[in-house]
Amino acid sequence: MNAMRVDAGRGWGWITEGWRLFARAPGVWIVILLIYLGINMMLSLIPLIGGLAYLLLSPVLTAGILYGANTQAQGETLEISCLFRGFQDQGRMGPLVMLGLISLAGYVLMGLIAVGFIAGGIVTSGIALDNLEQDITPEMIEGLFGVGFMVLMLVELTLWAVIMMAMLYAIPLVMLGRQDAWPAVQDSIAACWINMLPLLVFGLMGLVLAMIAAIPFGLGFLILWPVMACAVYASYREVFAEPTPTRVTLRK
Repeated sequence: MNAMRVDAGRGWGWITEGWRLFARAPGVWIVILLIYLGINMMLSLIPLIGGLAYLLLSPVLTAGILYGANTQAQGETLEISCLFRGFQDQGRMGPLVMLGLISLAGYVLMGLIAVGFIAGGIVTSGIALDNLEQDITPEMIEGLFGVGFMVLMLVELTLWAVIMMAMLYAIPLVMLGRQDAWPAVQDSIAACWINMLPLLVFGLMGLVLAMIAAIPFGLGFLILWPVMACAVYASYREVFAEPTPTRVTLRK
């Protein structure tokens, strides 16, 4: 699907649209959030496998949340069962799990790069210590480690940003746009790239709202999280030029 470039100010506009969707059924949205968090907590209690299961199933659950927003945008009633729509739609579950595998591969790559940098630093420092007589001072070694750490952080941050760009629109493209996983990832990255400014505004405003939401013992996140999820849906509809939501039916 071809993405459209939108104005920077739409970053805030998406949040206001997200609020309007949330305000139609705030109670249901909060219950959906609590169930989602409960599932995450249960998975986190399972050593090793739980984290892997979360990465694989997170796109499926997120797709259900976006399906719920799409249901509301069509003027229909939001139901708690929308959260599990990705599991019920067998034609979409496979590509959604594939998105989880793609994100997992990205995080594994980040880990391998970090290990490689650390191993390289240890080897380099060992060689330097063996050659202290060649005017290599401890200060020079510390400086080398500092530069290496900054490079590592820059590389890791870049990879993390690419993963976020890949997943942002890939999930609604797979669930609502009926795309396969890899084309959706490519389209999502391209859409994020050409809309960097509105997404930056979106992220900064979300950060400000998160700081406000954290003040009343974090209870504000019960509202902010569903609002931002609905805002992502509003962003998807505008960027991919879907002014009129299409009804998504299950494949038997």
